[in-house]
Amino acid sequence: MGDITISRKDKFIYGAKKGIPITFGYVPMGIGYAAIAIKAGFTPLQTISMSFLVYAGAGQIIAASMALSGATVIAIVLTNFVVNLRYFVMSTCVLNKVEESNTPLNILAAHVTVDESFAMFSLSEDSSIWIYLGIAITAWLSWCFGAAIGVFLLDMLPVIVTNSFNISLYALFVAILTPAVKENKQIAILVLITAVLNIVLSQFLGNWSLIVSTLVGAGIGMYLVDDEYVLSGDA
Repeated sequence: MGDITISRKDKFIYGAKKGIPITFGYVPMGIGYAAIAIKAGFTPLQTISMSFLVYAGAGQIIAASMALSGATVIAIVLTNFVVNLRYFVMSTCVLNKVEESNTPLNILAAHVTVDESFAMFSLSEDSSIWIYLGIAITAWLSWCFGAAIGVFLLDMLPVIVTNSFNISLYALFVAILTPAVKENKQIAILVLITAVLNIVLSQFLGNWSLIVSTLVGAGIGMYLVDDEYVLSGDA
């Protein structure tokens, strides 16, 4: 998209339109997160506020799931720190690419950076911060909207429907992992090792097993997965 004669408003609207496909996945996921959070004892305000202020997608679902299982605050915080470390890299890549930016816009862009908005922007030729914000804010608001729907309409849904949202975390990870697993057997082996390790450690470490297995899996991946595959951008 040419940036010479296009206003910031038009760039933002253009980005927002590009971000619409993300909403079709984020609204149901937001509902799923709300279902778990409410079941874990979060208030409606806490549930929706977490989506606005934290906005970590899988991280929110993990936090709610761990709270539901009685995990300590420290375990929840450390687990999310490990899981969400990737956002540091994503935000840095986005801010290195964008133009017309400043500190307040950089802070906002970093807050609304998630896997889908990052991938959509990175694979495009666009370089305007306003286009990126259009994509990312659209995704952010759709997630919050899904959480709000989950909070206010959950009681109206059949029990079988609300219970099905409890598997949303697993569905999310399957969707993320499937393409990589199909392309690279080493990734498949690494996922299997990490999953088995988590199951075994959970018998001894409880909720801390997720942190330990993730770190150990990352360490194994440094030696197991080919550098060429990672650097190719397919990972």
